[in-house]
Amino acid sequence: MGAGLHFETQEEIERIQKDAPNDPNTDPNNPNTTGQDGEKEPPCEEEGANPKKRKTRKVTAKVWQYFNKGPVDEEGSYSAICKYCGAKYLQGQQRGTASMKNHIDKGCKKFPRNRRDALQKMLQAAKSAEGTELIPWVFDQMKCRKALAMLVIAHEYPFNCVNHYYLRLLFNELQPSFKIPSRMTLRSDCIKFYEEQHVTLYEQLGQLTCRFSFTSDLWTNKGRDRGFMAISCHYIDEKWILRKRIITFVPLPSPHTGKHIAEAFYEKLVLWNLDKRAFCLVLDNASSNDACINELFAKTPIQDDLPVDGQVFHQRCGCHILNLIVQDGLSVLKDEIRDIRDTMKYIKHSQGRMEKFKLACSQSQIPFKKPAWDVPTRWNSTYLMLVLALELKPALCRYSNLDKRYYLKPAEFKWDAVECLVSYLKVFYEATLKLSGTKYPTLNLFFPEFAEVYLSIKRMSSSPFPFIVQMGAEMTDKFDKYWSIGNSLLAIACVLDPRCKLYVVEYYMKELFPEECDNFIANLRECMKALFNDYVEENASDENRARVSKRKKTIVVAGASASGSATNSRAALKDYIKERKNSEPPKSELEDYLATEVDEATVDEDFDILAWWRLKSPKYPILSQLTKDILAVPISTVASESAFSTSGRILSPARSSLNDESIEALLCAQDWLRASINEKGEKIGEPLWTIDEGGSIED
Repeated sequence: MGAGLHFETQEEIERIQKDAPNDPNTDPNNPNTTGQDGEKEPPCEEEGANPKKRKTRKVTAKVWQYFNKGPVDEEGSYSAICKYCGAKYLQGQQRGTASMKNHIDKGCKKFPRNRRDALQKMLQAAKSAEGTELIPWVFDQMKCRKALAMLVIAHEYPFNCVNHYYLRLLFNELQPSFKIPSRMTLRSDCIKFYEEQHVTLYEQLGQLTCRFSFTSDLWTNKGRDRGFMAISCHYIDEKWILRKRIITFVPLPSPHTGKHIAEAFYEKLVLWNLDKRAFCLVLDNASSNDACINELFAKTPIQDDLPVDGQVFHQRCGCHILNLIVQDGLSVLKDEIRDIRDTMKYIKHSQGRMEKFKLACSQSQIPFKKPAWDVPTRWNSTYLMLVLALELKPALCRYSNLDKRYYLKPAEFKWDAVECLVSYLKVFYEATLKLSGTKYPTLNLFFPEFAEVYLSIKRMSSSPFPFIVQMGAEMTDKFDKYWSIGNSLLAIACVLDPRCKLYVVEYYMKELFPEECDNFIANLRECMKALFNDYVEENASDENRARVSKRKKTIVVAGASASGSATNSRAALKDYIKERKNSEPPKSELEDYLATEVDEATVDEDFDILAWWRLKSPKYPILSQLTKDILAVPISTVASESAFSTSGRILSPARSSLNDESIEALLCAQDWLRASINEKGEKIGEPLWTIDEGGSIED
């Protein structure tokens, strides 16, 4: 069966043949009629007939149901005549029927199935502002190809999936008219879709009035031994919705020095026209990232357009700081953690050991759970491993009696120390979960969470366990190091949270550093005032131009009416008084915000800080703009690191031949698609793309 040809049921075939125009070749009274199989019946042989006359071969293709057979010439050739439009196709001498099939499938305008689109439209359900409505549907090859490209991008299918037999079968059954693209055409469609969405996102970002914050991280592909850099853009749009987009994923030449990182980062900011609208860059604590900031300030003009001369531009990843602090503390109990890790690995190594462990769980009367071990460089995975080990403690102790070759004795582990360690690590784990979010602001949460962690560390000094006291001392040194190099933006974000304001900062500073509290609050106020004044100056230029224009107009009107009545003079006097009142410096929005008390209604776990500021933006127009830019700053690089899990799948060993252009297109386009769709597959907010309006995809 040829690709794209669809055959009707037997009832439709009989109806089509019945509707077909009469042809002399099908008349049973005609001596030259064709037989039931479509072959012309030869006349009866008489004496003297030519015995060497060529005999035509019997036709068997089903497409002959729609064609009549013309007379056969001396060479054995004949015409296949369409029953509906009369088109002729030369047959015989080993000619195929592909042209006849294509004619019936697409070319014959009088064929009933092809005529159906012109006579009767198919309907499809479509969502609109008024609800669901039925609209006419017409097959569009370009829209189908675009939808296929989106499918491949979103679900990480290989380009050669179009060569899979059953996928082609599915397309043929769903829509025989769809011409399945080749592997290279599909790649071109994906690249073109990325380019279209790149332009769309570029225009959307250009229309926003906010500043943008960025996260960046590096990743090395083991298969290629090449480094890549991902840059994520974070902002809050005009509807006060937090957005995140991966704007680039590019190879980074080695060595990964601060100079190379800075050059690649600034180049992409210029490409997206965001170099003059940057606010903050969040990086992990690698020394090369510190050098990157120095290179950006020394070799590029980015610092000239930053608020307060870039004093709050560089932020360190909060989750990475917590990871370093806990890693130093865990080193005092490394032997017990190593034994638990080895036990988990040993049991899960073979199916026989797993069966014995299931028996141990059954005998211990606890539910069976698969053993799992941690990633040593990720302390939160170590915490989860220890929690699981405590749950499986009876079975682990029982297992040593069932497996005589097991050399460790879990019953002799220091389970009391492990349980105490887990109780202290719970604070760190919960803080990490809060600060790793990407769907809500996190910068305003860092200061109170970080302070609670420090209070927990200080409480370790009074623990009855010596190793906990030692662990607290190790953590305190690391905490003091990162606290001293942090900037004021973390505390400013906390103050701009209407649930906290200055009260929360004052409380924790008195608990942690009582002798430094007054100094810290005074410096914090100065920094907030300087940052706010920068935003006032940015907004003042347009307002001044409008005010000067209005004032000139008022002066002209007043001068023209000077010779008028006293009523006009009084009106001019009122305008003058109003102008003087407006010219007096009003009370600062920042001062007004800080002077108001904390609203008790906002002290709620379900409090939406973005919704609160959206409602207060008419009252605090400039302060709300500053708050919008600050709350968009993420406190962790999770957004950029999440790109590496996707890139690891895209750059699997089976797809390691993808070039850099394809890698960036697939990864960025997938992020933009998924950002517009929630877990249920429905659109969230206004999507970046629509099949109808996103532009066509052509060869």
